Amino acid sequence: MARHLSGRRLGLAAAVAGLLVLPAGASASAAGPGGLPTSGQLERSTDRFLERHPGASTPSARPARGPGTALLPSNRVVALYGAPQMGQTILGRRSPSGATKQLAAQSAPYAELGHRPVVGALDLVAVFATAGGGPDGLYRTRQDDDVIRIYLDQARAVGARLILDIQPGRARLRDELRELREWVVQPDVDIAIDPEWNVGPRGVPGRTAGNVSARKVNRLAQRIARKVRANDLPPKLLVVHQFRKGSVRGRTRIKQRPQVQTLLNFDGIGSPAAKRAGYAALSVPRLFDGFSLFYRRDAPLMKASSVLALVPEPDFLLYQ
Repeated sequence: MARHLSGRRLGLAAAVAGLLVLPAGASASAAGPGGLPTSGQLERSTDRFLERHPGASTPSARPARGPGTALLPSNRVVALYGAPQMGQTILGRRSPSGATKQLAAQSAPYAELGHRPVVGALDLVAVFATAGGGPDGLYRTRQDDDVIRIYLDQARAVGARLILDIQPGRARLRDELRELREWVVQPDVDIAIDPEWNVGPRGVPGRTAGNVSARKVNRLAQRIARKVRANDLPPKLLVVHQFRKGSVRGRTRIKQRPQVQTLLNFDGIGSPAAKRAGYAALSVPRLFDGFSLFYRRDAPLMKASSVLALVPEPDFLLYQ
C-alpha cells in the first residue's frame, strides 16, 4: 500500500493540492532504494518475530466450507495493514493479539454510525518488494508461511478475515498467487495487489513507479475465481491499491465476477480535503471502493463520521 518513492511527490495530474502520496510499505529509516528493506533485513526481522511468537500448536478452527454470501455490499470491511517486519505499519507496531484488539476498537465506530455490519480483517504483506534483486533477480521476498499461519489463526480467533498483500517487484502476479495457493483455498483469505511495486522485468522498486493494467487485474481475478469454484468457496475480495491515476491502467475495463469482488483502494496521505478529492477522482462505477487512513501520516486522521460521509461511501477501510 502506501508511501515514499525516493522522496518525490506524485499524484493525480500534478497531485491534488496538499496530498502527499507515497508507495506502499516504504520506510524513511529502512535501507535501500525508496527506503525498501533488503531480503536479509526481512529474514532477520522474521526470525526475531518467530522467536517471540512461535504460534499455537493447534490452529484455530477453520470456517465451514461451502458457497456463502458475498461480503460486499451488505457489509463494510475494516482492516489493519502491514507486517511484523514493517515497523512503520500498524501490524508492525502491534503484536498479533494487540492488532486484533486494535481492530476491534477501530471497527466499533463504524458499526455504531454506519448502516452496514462491519467485518474485520488483517491485511498482511505476503510478498515484499525489496531493495536488492535477490538470487532470482525479481526484487521481492515472500513472507514466511509460519508468519501467515500466526496471523490467520489470530484473525480466526476473533472472527476476522486475512488479506494477503502482494508487492510483486519484477515477479509475475500469477506466479505469486500460485505460491499462495495453500492459503487462497481457505474460505476466509482474500488477496490484495500493490501496483506501485509491480515494476516489470526491468524496473527497480523504489525507483520505478509501477502500475498494473486492467487486463492483468482481470486475469488475476479469473485465476482466483477458478479456485473459488474448484473448492466450493464463498466469493473473495481482490483489493487493488492505487494512489495516482497511473497506478491502474484502463481501470474502467476491470470486470466484476460473481466469485471475486474487486475493489480499488485509495492510498493517498494528506489533509481530509485532499484525500476526499483524490478518492472521488479515482473511483470507478461498478467496482467497490476502498479508502486508506494513516495513523501517523494523515494530517489530521479523519474520524469515522467524516469517512462515512465520503462520496461514494467506502465499502472497505484500511488503517496503517
